[in-house]
Amino acid sequence: MKVLIVDDEAPARLELRRLLSLHPEVTLAEEAANLSDALAQTARHRPDLVFLDIHLRHENGFDYLARLPQPPPAPRIVFVTAHDRYAIRAFECNALDYLLKPVHPERLAESLRRLPPPPPSRPATGEDPVFVKAGSTARFIPWNEIHAIRASGNYTRLLLADGTRLIVLRPLREWLHLAPEGHFLQSHRSALVQRRAILEIRTLGEKKRRLLLPHGREIPVGREYAAALRQALGG
Repeated sequence: MKVLIVDDEAPARLELRRLLSLHPEVTLAEEAANLSDALAQTARHRPDLVFLDIHLRHENGFDYLARLPQPPPAPRIVFVTAHDRYAIRAFECNALDYLLKPVHPERLAESLRRLPPPPPSRPATGEDPVFVKAGSTARFIPWNEIHAIRASGNYTRLLLADGTRLIVLRPLREWLHLAPEGHFLQSHRSALVQRRAILEIRTLGEKKRRLLLPHGREIPVGREYAAALRQALGG
């Protein structure tokens, strides 16, 4: 059972981590102190259960639920708060439980017992969303809308289907790990290209090639990737 803790207070996260460590069936996926990080960790780790504080400084834990990608499955939610006045709203959101701080070990164990077994995991597809944080904005983007990913150090540039570009603080190797299997082809040590976005391979010289994408975009093809690329594209 993968668990995510979302709380803006480090001591509260530490205490909940300690209590969860007493349950061997629980694996702590990550912690987050704000909604942006919580959504990013949710997209990356796909937790089964989220322990979610309601008051997150200038943010609200209920906004986390509103910003989760659709369609489900979404993680189950246990609200953890010092205030009891939000209990009705929490259960209207189909929360699994509502715990008051300080959390008692017996109540935590009861919450964990309520969680049904997670459904069998399935591989990601092009329709699935990926969390993208670019500058001051953050959103979920379906994999199918990303035509290419170009590396620049620890940053990458996303070339989207609508012609826009986003600069993201995420290295190319992490995109390789996150992307649906077979969805992207690596054409260069610094470039991933969505298979279905490739319009043609252009030969510009004896050993120089480029991939043509929509909106007139061209992506280089490295020599060491050319043979595998041709084979993947059927010739």
